[in-house]
Amino acid sequence: MWYHLFMAMTLRLSDEQTEALRRKAEAEHRSMQQVAQAAIDAYVLQPTPMPRQAVPVTELTALFSDLPPMNATEFRAEQDGYASPEAHFDAYSRHREPEDGE
Repeated sequence: MWYHLFMAMTLRLSDEQTEALRRKAEAEHRSMQQVAQAAIDAYVLQPTPMPRQAVPVTELTALFSDLPPMNATEFRAEQDGYASPEAHFDAYSRHREPEDGE
């Protein structure tokens, strides 16, 4: 019954996918099969997101009926107080070029 432990399958890839897989495997000194299996494991082990459900507006209104009404303009003005106009995040600024000799 050893033949029930593993399942063989055919996976059809585009030429571009095959070439990218080959380059990745070569760079990691692994077989294309090992890289593909690792990618599949990483994907299937992710939690599946819960599907969104439509909720009628009347139900939401009833659910949040005890909250005071909100003025959008005042809310935005209050939020602006928390944000700094100088604050920014630039992922590219975190990358530094190697200096001579590195």
